[in-house]
Amino acid sequence: MQRHTKLFSGLSILAFSLLLGLTIYEVTDVSTKSYSIGLIQSENKAIKKEIATLRVSLSQSTALDNFEDKILEQGFEQVGKFEYIMVSSNGDIASR
Repeated sequence: MQRHTKLFSGLSILAFSLLLGLTIYEVTDVSTKSYSIGLIQSENKAIKKEIATLRVSLSQSTALDNFEDKILEQGFEQVGKFEYIMVSSNGDIASR
């Protein structure tokens, strides 16, 4: 009977230790994942805010009043005269 009692107590201590270890592992894993989710959510909010700012900027830049100013800001120059080359249907240069 003594042997069975020692075996039972040893197995119960082993089972308790195993369950305690698994519980600690799960709590650590859940807290790590919760922290990661929080970071991703805050990053997502920042991205949504930036998208809203870009939408406002885009709507202002597409207005016809600002169109020429935005083109000049991009580094384009205003052109008054176009030169082009006429090409005939067979591929030869016809005139300038």
